Amino acid sequence: MRSSTLNARNNLSVACLNGGLVLAAIVGAAGQSWPAFLAAFAAGGDIRFRPGRR
Repeated sequence: MRSSTLNARNNLSVACLNGGLVLAAIVGAAGQSWPAFLAAFAAGGDIRFRPGRR
């Protein structure tokens, strides 16, 4: 997708997702563990187990 076609909310969502991935990757690499990566990603709220309210 082109960034020019994304609105501000989508751009912010993409930025938050990328930041969460980077942070989770750092935690996972420090622990040398995939479960640590997934736990950090889920704890950051980037993996949504249930749809949020609108």
